[in-house]
Amino acid sequence: MKAENGNETALLAHDLRTPLAAMKTTAELIAKGKLSREQSEYLSILLQSIDALSDLTEDLIRPDFPDRRRVKAPKDAPALVREVFDLFRPLAEQKGLRFELVSEAAGMPIEAARGASLRRVVTTLVDNAIKYTAEGSITIAVRSAPSAERDGADIFISVADTGPGIDPVERDRLFAPFVRGKTGRASGEGSGLGLWGAARLIRRLGGKLRLVSPKSGGCRFEITAPPAKTLEPASGLEDGEEPINLPLGEQHVLIVDDNETNRRLLSALLESFGMTCEEAESGPAALEMLKAAPFDAVLMDLHMPGMSGLEVAEKLLEVRAGEKLALIAVTAAMESVGDKRLKDAGFLEVLTKPLSPSLLFQALEHARDYRESNMTPDAPVL
Repeated sequence: MKAENGNETALLAHDLRTPLAAMKTTAELIAKGKLSREQSEYLSILLQSIDALSDLTEDLIRPDFPDRRRVKAPKDAPALVREVFDLFRPLAEQKGLRFELVSEAAGMPIEAARGASLRRVVTTLVDNAIKYTAEGSITIAVRSAPSAERDGADIFISVADTGPGIDPVERDRLFAPFVRGKTGRASGEGSGLGLWGAARLIRRLGGKLRLVSPKSGGCRFEITAPPAKTLEPASGLEDGEEPINLPLGEQHVLIVDDNETNRRLLSALLESFGMTCEEAESGPAALEMLKAAPFDAVLMDLHMPGMSGLEVAEKLLEVRAGEKLALIAVTAAMESVGDKRLKDAGFLEVLTKPLSPSLLFQALEHARDYRESNMTPDAPVL
C-alpha cells in the first residue's frame, strides 16, 4: 500500500510539472518586456519560487534521490539562503517586521538535489517565523562551523524570531507529525507537518535540526548539514517504497515551428516531462539539423512560411530513405491537411493547437514505442 501511495504522489507531482513549466515560460516572456526595477525584482522572486516548486516535484517523482537524477551543478549554500530571504522579504515588509540576513560564508557547495531539500527546510522555518511573529524582527544567518562529527566544517543556518516562542511542555513533541503548538492552533492555519517534514529532510541530508529558546524571547531554529563533498549516499526511501521511473525516460526532441512563443511553450512542456530538446524556426533549418544529428522525435508545425511541415517530412523520405523517424504533426488547422497524405509522409500522430499536455505525452509515448520496436505502425492516431 505504501508503494502504491508513493506512486500516486509521484504521478500527481509529475502532472504539476506541466503548469509549472508553463508558468515559468510565461514569466520569462514577461521579463522580455519593459519593467520597472521593482517589477523586475518581483518577477525574479517569482521565477525563483517556480524553480523551488519544480525541485520539490522532482523530490516527489524520484524519491530515490539523488542517485538517479540528472546531474546538476552544486548549489552554493549562502546563495540558496539568499534566494529564500528574497522570496519572503515582501511578506515580512508587509507585516512591518525587521527582516535581516547575515551571511558570513561563501563558496559552500551542496549537491543540487540536497540543496533543493535544504531550501525546503529553510523555507519552512522562515514561513513559520513570519506567520507567528506579530512584531519585532526575524534574522536568518548562514556560516560555516566546525563539525562535531567529521573532519572539516558544516553548513550552519539559523532562523531566529521575536515571536511568542514555544511552550516548554510542547517542545518534546514539536517535530512529530500533525502536532501543532498552542500558537499554531490559535491561528487556525497549518497541518502540523512543516517541522516534522523539515526534521526528516535534514536527517536525510546527514544533518540536524534543533530548537533553541533564547532568554530574550522568541525562538531560534538551527540547522547543521555537511557540504557536498562529505555527504554519504542516502536512498531517501522508506521501507517498502519503490523508486519511480518516468515512463518516457530521457528523449531528445526537435521542435520545428516558425513562432518563437510556440517553440518556448513546447520546450517548457518537454522539460516538464524530463526531456531535452532543440529548436528550428523553419523547414530548411530543421532539415539541416536532422541531417546532422539524431533525434528521438520531431514535433513539426505543419503551417510554416516558405516550406511547410508536410514538405519537410516528404523531403526527409528522400534524404533518409528506409530510416524510421518519429514525426508528430502540430497544427491549428487540421481540416486543411488530409489524413492519407500525412500518413504517407510518415507522421505517427497529429496534435491540434492549443496543445493538450496529456495528449502530447501520449504522442511521445507512441513515438518512443515506435522507435523501440522499429516497426511501421498500422496507422497514425489522427
